[in-house]
This record gives sequence, structure tokens and C-alpha cells, in this order.
Amino acid sequence: MKSILAKIVVVALFFPFFVPAASGAAERSVALCMSHMSNAFTIEMSDAVRKRAAELGVTLIVNDGNKDAARQVGQIESLIAQGIDGIIVEAVSVDGIQPAVNLAKETGVPLVTVNQKATNQENAVSFVGVSHEDGGELEMAEAAKAIGGKGNVALLLGPMGSDAQIGRSAGYKKVLDRNPGMQVVFEQTANWDTEAALRLMENWLQAGTKIDVVVAQNDGMALGALKAVEDAQLQKEIKVYGLDAVPDALAAVKDGRLTGTVSQNTSAQGAKSVDVMVDALNGKQVPKEVIVEQMFIDKANVAKYLK
Repeated sequence: MKSILAKIVVVALFFPFFVPAASGAAERSVALCMSHMSNAFTIEMSDAVRKRAAELGVTLIVNDGNKDAARQVGQIESLIAQGIDGIIVEAVSVDGIQPAVNLAKETGVPLVTVNQKATNQENAVSFVGVSHEDGGELEMAEAAKAIGGKGNVALLLGPMGSDAQIGRSAGYKKVLDRNPGMQVVFEQTANWDTEAALRLMENWLQAGTKIDVVVAQNDGMALGALKAVEDAQLQKEIKVYGLDAVPDALAAVKDGRLTGTVSQNTSAQGAKSVDVMVDALNGKQVPKEVIVEQMFIDKANVAKYLK
């Protein structure tokens, strides 16, 4: 059922997908505006929001920004014009989302950002998510420990300018500054995409520069890099780390293929964003930030997180 619902949401694109309110519930219409719906993380996030909205009797409209900030802003502007009660946004770009956040503030429509902050976050009602800097630091610290603080590092980054890319890169830098024996030999965005990461990693391996560890800012890119490493039969020489703890990554950790990943408690973020939105719509004072805990997962503890 989950995969069928995910496919329905993906084809929604600019057009809204409705989850009816429960019988007898207060009539509230809330929109979830996702940056994209093309990987396991965003699907898990939207599923969690949809489930919690149904539990609370909220009519939910889901929009796919398709990684286009202008498209996402246009979707939000249209929703406000149509009289939406509240908006939850997982932003394409921290800068690009600013006009929509300002419009929501001006028109009195509560807007909650989830997972990705906006540059003008002060104009949003609340942020629900994680510290991306802490997540990046946790991931890189484990990588540093595994190679004894010395070696060549390849970095696969998310979309440049996204909140997660900025924060996780800052976390990486903190660890790298503490470990001068670690040298970044490759660093490029693969835009959260598995195939793009696979191609990049293949090119890096063909360049002949020794790589000891690959640190990717999401699991999709980590799994792409891992395939390239395995195709080159270098899995014993190169460790690969990801972030998101999606099912395929957890399975790869269990099998000893992916060295580790970081869970950013995706479902908890999604559910909590709905709780905060409902409180705001009910006139309650809500915190400006709700931070969810992150955990490092490797073969030693992966069994606890497998579903």
C-alpha cells in the first residue's frame, strides 16, 4: 500500500492530492509542499505527514516541487490564493523559498518549515527538523574514526544552497579541521540522485587518485557510490557512509556493504510538523524550533532500526 500511495503522490506534481478529513473532525486544509518526491527520504517524509494528518482529521494537499524553487514558490502562492489554512514546506532552496514565506506571513497563513529551513525563517511559524550541521559532524566523525583520522576523502553533496547541503558541509568541516591528516580529494554535488552519484564515483575512480572513504550527504548518493566501488571491486579498500537511514541503506549496512548511515528520524519530523501546524491553527503558541534527535547506525546496531 505504501508504494502505491507514493506513486500517486509522485504523479500529483503541481496538482494537489487530497486526503479527506475524518468524519466529524474540524475542517482544516493543510498543504505539504515537498522539494521533490524522487527518493526514499522524501517519500517517507510525505507518508508520515499524510498518516498524521489523517489521524488528526486534517485534509491534506500534497505538492511536488520537482527540485525547482520557482515552481515551489508558485505552488505556495496558488495555495494561499485558494484559501489554504496552513502550509508545511520542505524547501527546495533556503533562499529560493523566501518570497513564499514572506507572502504567508503577510497574508496570515501559518507556514511551518520541515527538515529544510528558509533563509527568512523568522517569518515562518516554526521549524521542525534536525540540526544538519550536527548530522554532518556525526557522519564525518564516524568516518574519521574508521580511518584513524588519516586518508583521502571524497564528498558527495546535496543540491548546492539547500539547507541540508549547507549544514552538513559545515559539520564535515568541523571534523576535517580537527583531523588535518584527512584530505578532501573530490567534492561535488550529485543533487541527492543515485545515478548521478554512481557516474561521479566512476569518474573519480577512473582518475586514479586513491580514495579511502566516501561521505555522502544522503543515502541515495551513498548507494550510487557504493555500486561504483563494488563494480570496481574496491569495497575492501573504500568505506562508504550515507545519511537518512532509508530501507535500502539499512539493508546494505546489515549486509556489511555500506559502512554506516545516520538516521535523522524522518517519520518523526513529518509527524511532528503536523502536530505543530494543528496547534498553530488552534491558536496555541508553538515553539520556533522543534529539533529531532539523530543517531548513527552501523552493523552493530542496525537490527534495531530495520522494519
